[in-house]
Amino acid sequence: MLVSSSYWPGCGRKEFVALQQRRPVFWYHPPDVGELVYKQSKRYYYLLSYCLVSATVVCTLINFAFRMSGYSSATTRFVDKDTEFMFWCAALAFSPLIYVMSYALLSRMVIYIYYNESKRQFLATCYKWNMARKNIVFKPGDVQLTPADAGILQLLRGFYRINKKPYYIFANDFLSNRHYNIMLGVIKP
Repeated sequence: MLVSSSYWPGCGRKEFVALQQRRPVFWYHPPDVGELVYKQSKRYYYLLSYCLVSATVVCTLINFAFRMSGYSSATTRFVDKDTEFMFWCAALAFSPLIYVMSYALLSRMVIYIYYNESKRQFLATCYKWNMARKNIVFKPGDVQLTPADAGILQLLRGFYRINKKPYYIFANDFLSNRHYNIMLGVIKP
């Protein structure tokens, strides 16, 4: 064993340490879609708020169903029954409205945009109500800005139109201005 080359310095096997690449948890990048050109900077806040609003709506519905079936907690009440019933009715009325608003915001928020230069197409990624990914494929120049005189409702609908549907895209989150201009059709690819 002493003659073995692994015990002699400078001879034998050398160790190569492979560094593991780090990537975000929710980031899935298929190899054939192209390079990442847009990443929503506040994507985790939007996803977390949608999940929390969904959980709140479900808990409100379950609690209201228990209250309507006659179940009441044995804890000490701070308010009378009529006030508590009015509170739960208001929660039941407004929680679906808040859920629909958060769903509309999340389903129209573009989280990632990839650009495939060989195919000359963009792939935008959004989320559906069940947190499944929704992919939108479009060519350069297919995105239109909404007119400035669209009004306050445009704030709720989105500022860009892709395939005649409104979406939220923030120009500051593009990794380069070149890809933003290619997407709008200002620069020819």
